[in-house]
Amino acid sequence: VKVLHGTPEFMAPEVVAFEPVGFSTDMWSVGVICYILLSGESPFQGDNDMETLSNITAARWDFEEETFSEISQQAKDFISQLLQKDPCCRLSSAGALLHPWLQQPQPNSTKALSKERIKQFLTRWKWQVPGGMMRTWGMGMALVGLS
Repeated sequence: VKVLHGTPEFMAPEVVAFEPVGFSTDMWSVGVICYILLSGESPFQGDNDMETLSNITAARWDFEEETFSEISQQAKDFISQLLQKDPCCRLSSAGALLHPWLQQPQPNSTKALSKERIKQFLTRWKWQVPGGMMRTWGMGMALVGLS
């Protein structure tokens, strides 16, 4: 299956490149969602959609020290295994369910995550989505031409 549109921040590299997609494409999105839920920030967010798509195509992201200092190494490993550029190297859904981060008993005390960052992300995202999905197709074509 090939797709032609989507919300830029959640697109996998193969979607941006108009390559066939599969279940591993959905697992990329799971990695993006986990990153956002734990940090309130997008791993690939650029100053504009073109930069965001470029970051995705290059699989250019990292764990910001300030944001992820309280996040467990297992959680970061889980995300890292999902945000692999090569779809064949990503965790499968079965592999994700067996990952130690999801298998470990949850501690009684929970850490407070930054609600302010997630609010900022949602506000920014809400304003970008209506036109973003339509603009993405043309930008993806431009990026494919650059590859």
